[in-house]
Amino acid sequence: MFFPHLRQLLPILLLTGWVAFGCALPSEHSGDSPASTSTPAERLAEPPRGPFGYSLITSEQGEKLEVEGFVFDEECESCHERHGEEVGGSMHALAHADPLYQRMAELARAEAGEEIYAYCSGCHSPQAVVTGLIPETPGSELPEIATAGILCDVCHQISRLTGPTGPWSQPGNASFELSPDEDRKFGPPEGDDEVADHLVETREFLKGSEFCASCHSVIHPLNGLRLGNTYEEWKSSIYADKGIQCQDCHMRSVQDAAKVAETLTPVTVMGKSEPNLDDREIAPHFFIGANANAEELGGSPMQAALAEELLKSAARLEIKLADSGIVGRTLSFEVVVHNVGAGHSLPTSLTELREMWVDLKVLAEDGNVLFQSGGLEPDGEIPAGAMRFGAVAGDAQGKVTHKPWEMAQFLSERLVPPKASDSERFDVTLPERWPGHLRIEARLFYRSASPEVVAWLLGDQAFEPRQVEMARAEATLVVGSAGM
Repeated sequence: MFFPHLRQLLPILLLTGWVAFGCALPSEHSGDSPASTSTPAERLAEPPRGPFGYSLITSEQGEKLEVEGFVFDEECESCHERHGEEVGGSMHALAHADPLYQRMAELARAEAGEEIYAYCSGCHSPQAVVTGLIPETPGSELPEIATAGILCDVCHQISRLTGPTGPWSQPGNASFELSPDEDRKFGPPEGDDEVADHLVETREFLKGSEFCASCHSVIHPLNGLRLGNTYEEWKSSIYADKGIQCQDCHMRSVQDAAKVAETLTPVTVMGKSEPNLDDREIAPHFFIGANANAEELGGSPMQAALAEELLKSAARLEIKLADSGIVGRTLSFEVVVHNVGAGHSLPTSLTELREMWVDLKVLAEDGNVLFQSGGLEPDGEIPAGAMRFGAVAGDAQGKVTHKPWEMAQFLSERLVPPKASDSERFDVTLPERWPGHLRIEARLFYRSASPEVVAWLLGDQAFEPRQVEMARAEATLVVGSAGM
């Protein structure tokens, strides 16, 4: 079976080595972390379990629920039309059907067992786990309600969050209690209780980051390694200090999210909860993330476009010329990546899959490329020596792996925290003679996974993962008509 190999580790390990073409040497930069020398996480003597296995999802009595207690989104949309239009085709709606997730989950089931498969499903199909359909039912026999993703009827039937008092002392791994009731839903404090066709009970946590972190914090159930640490990245940031929650950006339009990031002040959105009601404070349900491949994965073009737009608002790129400029034949400058729009690190979530990198060129006046770093290889992979962000995960023996159930450590990690920057210096050796002007071009790119990983998972069904240009910067130098 094809599997990503050491080549994916080299770009990060070589960040302090010679850049492509052997003509530039990056200096130490602010954000790079060396390969971990800590002891790999070992299997816990007694891994935490809930009533449904390693997933911490539960019901009020800790017993199986009836699948009939959950309804399809279409039933909710009969009154809440706007919500359905916003969330339709999102990665929430695709949580179980996403073919990349499906293939990884199948591998987990085959290699790590039913309990690990059910652990993954606790967030990707909560209704199936809490009813016992997963893992007891073969995938091909699951009813449609079990494969319908994150239902409206999941989030709005969560009665309690259990993460902070749970075994990990933080949200994660589906740390919530489901209490389905056909005649009652849970809503935010500003909900229209009196005009709803069903009883609405207020739950303040629906507006807080801990609610999102119940699934968006991913903790290895057997060794405690934090595989997805978005919540902790937010919690230690100025966004948390200012009371900005996940919902203030990801449940807003991209324009409102950018305004929130700039001002560190929540934006109140007015509109209708139902078409026949008066305007009031509402919570849009876009759930915009960074997956610009939503359409290829079965989602909507709108969601893919919103993801791309959000990515373009997240970062700013800067080129800083060294005071010395050009000394002899050496051009010195820094490339700086600023995290201006994300309330978490860039990249975040499963950082061993996410890829963010800088494509850098130094060009002569006639357009001839004198130096390049970060231009993709013919097979679409990022070359060694690129200014690259993300992580490399390893198993207990230090072997690179993309299989979450094998992960025991991060061999290297380079992320840009919220409202922070990361820079890298380049010293480029120029030709003996060059035209009078030099231009430096830098472009910051992002993609959810590499072509190699997509091909490994999907085989003949693989697609070319979309790369999004998040930001760009240019600088021009006038160095004399004849150069050296």
